[in-house]
Amino acid sequence: MNEFPQIPHYHIDHLIAEGGTARVYWGIDLRSGFPVAIKELKIRHFKNSVIRDKFKQVETQLYLYMQHPNIPKLVDFIDMHEREQLYIVMEFIQGKSLEQYIYGEVGLIPEQKALPMFLEILDTVAYLHRNGILHLDIKSNNVMIQPNGRIKLIDLGIASRMSDASNSTGFGTPAYMPPEQSEKGQCGPYTDIFALGIMLFEMLTGNLPFGGNNTSEIRNNIKFAPTPQMKDYYPFINLDLQIIVERALAKDPMYRYQSCDEFASFIKDYMNKSHHGKK
Repeated sequence: MNEFPQIPHYHIDHLIAEGGTARVYWGIDLRSGFPVAIKELKIRHFKNSVIRDKFKQVETQLYLYMQHPNIPKLVDFIDMHEREQLYIVMEFIQGKSLEQYIYGEVGLIPEQKALPMFLEILDTVAYLHRNGILHLDIKSNNVMIQPNGRIKLIDLGIASRMSDASNSTGFGTPAYMPPEQSEKGQCGPYTDIFALGIMLFEMLTGNLPFGGNNTSEIRNNIKFAPTPQMKDYYPFINLDLQIIVERALAKDPMYRYQSCDEFASFIKDYMNKSHHGKK
């Protein structure tokens, strides 16, 4: 029998997910009756002041000031210092992850559906950037698709203020990390844009562009291998769309889109041309 944490005002029902530093539980707010997601910092990391402070200050502060329909709302923060326990309570997002949707249901998403969905993701990341925040862990598993089709961008666990970006590299998910992030260089909006390019490639083809048998191989391919042709995975992908994705995945940050708005403008132009071309 599992023994879940006992937290005042909340009932924890089951474990949703577990990562290296934290566990996420599904629970009920006993005051409101609403379901919540409760993120617990693992005790062994509580003793690490750097990880503890990042969990305690950065994530809660970032969420506290976020007012965007595609970003989950912070419900509560619980510091049980005497028990060496910290909890972040968020609104519970119903639905499935983009990763589950691609690999478990559809295989790939046709551009007519993928591009509007991706523009919604871009708008959400643009909001973070306008508020001086880099997400730094954008991936299909961190995008939730709700029953109404709208998306939520989750997990600001390693997000960083742009002013601290050079101190926040080295963490993340290797398959989505550009060279400057994995090599502890200077991160910026272009770092999230690279991860967004990976995600768009993944949405349109059902595959990640840069694979490998281990982290070192993946990072090497990201740094040196050319972006694969998406039509090799799905023959109906337009060359213009390939060019848009390739720019997002440029090895040198200077050659990527410098903002989410710029990235979005190229996608909108493509959609307009495609639409008019069909008439």
